[in-house]
Amino acid sequence: MKKTLLSAATILALAPTAAMAADLPMKAAAPVEQIYNWTGFYIGATAGGSLGASDHVSQTNSTLSFANGYNIKGGIGGGTLGYNWQMGSFVLGFEGDGSWGSEYGSNTDNGIAGNPAFLSFTKETWVATARARVGYAVNNLLFYGTGGFAATGAEAGIKDANTLALLASTTSTHTGWVAGVGLEWGFAPNWSAKFEVLHMEYNSTAFNTIQGEGPRSVPLNDSIGRVGINYRFGGPVVAKY
Repeated sequence: MKKTLLSAATILALAPTAAMAADLPMKAAAPVEQIYNWTGFYIGATAGGSLGASDHVSQTNSTLSFANGYNIKGGIGGGTLGYNWQMGSFVLGFEGDGSWGSEYGSNTDNGIAGNPAFLSFTKETWVATARARVGYAVNNLLFYGTGGFAATGAEAGIKDANTLALLASTTSTHTGWVAGVGLEWGFAPNWSAKFEVLHMEYNSTAFNTIQGEGPRSVPLNDSIGRVGINYRFGGPVVAKY
């Protein structure tokens, strides 16, 4: 009987403490952090503009310029295909792209070797690159550098400076290297937008004219600024607890 009374008294003594504990607010569970994963294949589209430089110089002496140098510029647009591997915050990848447009520049032949009766021109019709990408990801923001191989299709020729009649021209492929930087933003689970700047340096090509002056060499470089949008296959967002 005494044990029963003691147990009842103990329960009554502890009841207010248990009730107070039950009334205390529960600690909220830690929120789930969403981490953007850049790994996977992607396909996209790009558009932008370019500003470069070209010239016509003597093939036997590159210091002798016909046209005294001129800028080439225009708009471009095309497609992109690539793959990323993410390891922690670092992202490695490979990207290839092709763009089409009409980048043009010309100048009267007022250089040392030039004849003012002629006008030299260079016109790019396509650009393609194959590049490695190395980046650092801050969740859905990716800062990257890129570099690799570049090629462009270009027409070079001379015209009559007065009538603009075509006198001689050739179309050839210039090859060289490309390097640049960019920023990509994952704005949706499978979608990202980017802005990048690329610089290309191409090998010179040569062509003969009908004026008996010998072959001309055509140096060429280009800088491109463009925006793009990519679709990444798979599910790039994972939960971190």
